[in-house]
Amino acid sequence: MTKKLTVCFVWHMHQPVYKHPRTSEYLMPWTRLHAIKDYYDMLSILEKYPNIKQTFNLTPCLIDQLYDYADNQANDTHSLLTLKKNKDLTEEDKLFILENFFDANYSNLISTHSSFERLYQKRYTQETPDIFAFSEQEYSDILACFNLVWFDPDWIENNEKLKKLFYKGSNYTLKDRQDIVKIQRDIIKQIIPKYKEFFKTGQIDLITSPYYHPIIPLLIDFDSAKQASPNINLPEKNKSFAADAKWHIKESLKKFKSVFGKKPEGMWPSEQSISIETMELLAQSGIQWTISDEGNLARTLQKEFIRDFNGELENPYDLCIPYQLNFKNNKNISIVFRNTVLSDLVGFEYDKINPQIAAEDLYERIKGVQTKLENTPDTNHVVVIALDGENCWENYHQDGKPFLNELYSLLSEDKTLNISTLGDYLDDSIEPKTLDSIHAGSWINRNFDVWIGDSSKNIAWNYLSKTKKDLKKFIKEGSFSKEVEEKAWKCFYTAQGSDWFWWYGEPNDSGHDNLFDELFRANLQYIYELLDKSIPDYLKTPIHFLVGKPLKLPKGLLKPVINGLVDSDEEWTNAGCIEIPQGLTTSGDKFLRRIFFGYDENNIYFRFDVNHKNLEDMPKIYIYGFIPELFNASSSVRIRIKDNIIPETLKYSFSKEIEITIAPYSTKPVILSEAIDNSLWKMQKATGIKQERKTVHELSIPFKKLIIEQGQEFQFIILTSKLGTLQDIMPHSKPVSIVRPM
Repeated sequence: MTKKLTVCFVWHMHQPVYKHPRTSEYLMPWTRLHAIKDYYDMLSILEKYPNIKQTFNLTPCLIDQLYDYADNQANDTHSLLTLKKNKDLTEEDKLFILENFFDANYSNLISTHSSFERLYQKRYTQETPDIFAFSEQEYSDILACFNLVWFDPDWIENNEKLKKLFYKGSNYTLKDRQDIVKIQRDIIKQIIPKYKEFFKTGQIDLITSPYYHPIIPLLIDFDSAKQASPNINLPEKNKSFAADAKWHIKESLKKFKSVFGKKPEGMWPSEQSISIETMELLAQSGIQWTISDEGNLARTLQKEFIRDFNGELENPYDLCIPYQLNFKNNKNISIVFRNTVLSDLVGFEYDKINPQIAAEDLYERIKGVQTKLENTPDTNHVVVIALDGENCWENYHQDGKPFLNELYSLLSEDKTLNISTLGDYLDDSIEPKTLDSIHAGSWINRNFDVWIGDSSKNIAWNYLSKTKKDLKKFIKEGSFSKEVEEKAWKCFYTAQGSDWFWWYGEPNDSGHDNLFDELFRANLQYIYELLDKSIPDYLKTPIHFLVGKPLKLPKGLLKPVINGLVDSDEEWTNAGCIEIPQGLTTSGDKFLRRIFFGYDENNIYFRFDVNHKNLEDMPKIYIYGFIPELFNASSSVRIRIKDNIIPETLKYSFSKEIEITIAPYSTKPVILSEAIDNSLWKMQKATGIKQERKTVHELSIPFKKLIIEQGQEFQFIILTSKLGTLQDIMPHSKPVSIVRPM
């Protein structure tokens, strides 16, 4: 008889607070759009599978936002434009629409609506948006269609009014758009009651996270980051943040009880970040169990989990049992660790293959674990699949329904599998194995490097420290109402959320980093406004303009063969290098990985290591340069910038511009331009400039073509752009300087 295996799915639902504290307008629409696409249907699909029990984590700040949209008629920038009359749309509004209202997965959202797909194609035949190329009706259709494609397919099929609006196709009116937003609010109103209903029946368990989703180990002690990254550069210490960690946990438990009627048994630590101090704080707060990533267990046990070429564990035993830590006052806490490979397959990989094949693959992997556990002395093992429960589904066909239905059917029909909540499993499981200590780390690389250590992240931490010091001082010296003080502290706690630090610096790029930066600083700025104090100047400047990119300068001459190949390890040994860290998924999110540059007596050489998967929009690389000792004509860069404040290197004027287009399957001609009077640019012949791309993109530019004599200094920056909008500036602070050899 096959030994029964428990499988626990834990879905993490979270959005940061996009609400601007001063205006109460949400600067991004993602809470509203995921609310009509993910939060409700992840429950409703379970109605067909009564034997499938699951655990859901709803962060307190997400719950607050759902209530705000449902009960307080909250709006975001996108919904306000959706509700605006056509005749009232300004040129600025229209530009925002063309730049932001196609922000959706093309294959699974945009292409499901033929009119929206046509408008998308019209928009992106232009490298830069032309607001005069679209009619008033087309703007109305864009506004309507963007909102419509974000609805979960079940809502479109089962809500007759919505179905009619979706299939209307075009010629949408203001009344149509108003109806769409009203339907959205009606759906959002149903979400929390639906979770209460399933929670009451026992088919799901609900847990929570620290209130505004901070990294608790870092609030307790920055030094926890050194356990995994001993050489990390940390910001100034602030011991008072430890009290804030307690606040986030205490208030999250209070919020949960006020909404769901009782305290939760479990807590999902933000980003699965743990440390021994964090575990003790959770235990002392009455939390019975928590969850983290297998990498942290491996570090704790000081052993690696060996996997075969298919990613399957050779011995899954240690990962499939619960653990416990014991603390003073007879407080203890259980902890389980997720199977990283299985979780990441759902989160990042299965959307790329046939949903039936994907579901069968996950099922067979679970069965493979079960087989390997057959002869252990324990009777109740667990496989934990825990991940973000919302963001991955837009990459799946039909919002993941075919995949989940096939998977849940396979699991339901297998009587040797128990698909349970983690709480139920721990109640019925074997005695947990005691741990004397635990590794301090998160789900990402077993460390905290995504939230601390980078220059811009450390600046943000230092801003928090300065603001808290001022806040406490102002309150102590002043006489403010309780309401004002609470608002000020709310802004401060909001600014401690992990999301702001996630997008600062490397390796992540949201495409909207400027808005995350604005919201972080706005929360701190508003504290000073509430208390009638002057806002410090440092809070008025975007943080990402204060730091540069990693840069290594050339250490000697080089003479590579321009053939698009790295012919040997020595070919670029003497080159300078700019590293461009990638995002979290295996495919990366930048179209460049790194840039090598150098020179010999006659040429400047560049090697661009291209991510060939991210070239659909034909991104461009620009090299802007000038010769400091010459006072010839110069001009500014001519790429559209998302921010109002200009980084230092873009304040320079340049005499030369080299434009390289990175097309998916071909090499486009290099365009060389020279600055002329009145800050204009004039194209020149690019003869003599060589380029080739195969595995890498290589480029050589004769010094003579740039009119650089022997011994002359040449300074340059490198920019990247997509669809005419600036993406990266390298470096930020000052241009790279090279001297042509004598």
